[in-house]
Amino acid sequence: MSRLDDRAADVTGDRVHHPIRIGGEGRFHHRPPVAELDGAGEAYRVLGRPEEAVAFHLCAATTHCQLGDTWQLALTLDRLAAALAEADRPEEGAAARQEARGLLATFGDSRAAALLDYRDAVGRD
Repeated sequence: MSRLDDRAADVTGDRVHHPIRIGGEGRFHHRPPVAELDGAGEAYRVLGRPEEAVAFHLCAATTHCQLGDTWQLALTLDRLAAALAEADRPEEGAAARQEARGLLATFGDSRAAALLDYRDAVGRD
C-alpha cells in the first residue's frame, strides 16, 4: 500500500482525532475519523466532484492501511476506484479495483464472495 501513502493528501486540515480508550486505565489513543473521510469522498462523488472524492478516499485508504484494517481498506479502494473512473483516471481506477478484489479474495468467506460477485455483476466502474 505504499503507493497510496505516497499519494495521500491531508484533506482534513487540522487533523481532528477522536480519543479512544485502549487497554488499562488512563491510556488513550487517537484515531482519525476514517468513516467520515470515506463518507465525504462518497458525498463529493455524488455531487460530481470526483477529484475531491479521490483525495478523501486516498486519506481513508491510507489510514485503513496504517491500522491494518484490510476489510475496510478493500471497501475504500472500491470506492476510490469509482471516483478515479469518474475523474477520467481509468488506469488508476482499474488498479485500485484490482487491489480491492485481491484483498477481498483473501477473506474467503461468504460475505466477501457475495461482494465480489456483486461488484462483477454491476461493473462498479
